Formats: sequence, structure tokens, C-alpha cells
Amino acid sequence: MRSRPYSRSVAAGVVAAALALLPATTATAAPAPVAAAADTCRGVSTVGLHCGYSTSNAFAQRGSKGAHVKEIQALINETTIWPKQTGKRLAVDGDFGPTTESAVSWFQWYYGSEALSDGMAGPKTWEMLRYGKR
Repeated sequence: MRSRPYSRSVAAGVVAAALALLPATTATAAPAPVAAAADTCRGVSTVGLHCGYSTSNAFAQRGSKGAHVKEIQALINETTIWPKQTGKRLAVDGDFGPTTESAVSWFQWYYGSEALSDGMAGPKTWEMLRYGKR
């Protein structure tokens, strides 16, 4: 019994369907949405509130970069009234720039006191971010 050859359009459809089922490689895959981890901020018994970027409580100030900065940005976006009060969300990009510094300073003032409002994330700020009342 001879097999019947597929037409080009049928073969192209089969290939497209098969490729759709395969996992994308990092070279062609679209980047994951930035807010994906931030949408799942939750309490973790050993960490406090955690948004999925970092469990670190490393010191951060303007110029700092990294996952711990993303965690700060996500915590402010997801657990405070910053977005509602300012009408914008922090970019969760891991770059502690002037906007993140302003948001941290606001957070320290709003949820702590004016005396704490220095715009840097040290031990007291991390404690407020992870365990503070909102």
C-alpha cells in the first residue's frame, strides 16, 4: 500500500500545530510579564510577605540593582496604597532609581514615621515591608 503524500498546505498546518505544542526556547520565547511574581505576593512563615523575586533583606539605596530591589518594588506595588495614591505603579525592573527612592521614602513616612523616611531600605524598612500593618 502506497502512502499518499501530503499537500504543502496540510504539511505546513501539521508542522505549525506541532510547533505550537512544543515549549518555546529562550531565544524565541516572549519574556514573562514583569508583574507575574508581584501578583502572587503572599506570606511565607520564614520570610514574611514575599512577592517571588528575593527572600533577601539586603540593604538597598539609589543605584542598587538586583532581585532584592525587584522585591521592594513589588512589595510597594502589591501591598501598599502607593499605586492608588500616585496613580502609577513602580516598574519592577530591579533598578533602584529616583522613582523607587521616592516610593520607599513615601512608604517609610506613610507606614512608619517621618524620622524613618530616608529613602533607603535597611533593616527597619524591610521589617515594615515584610511584616508591617497595612
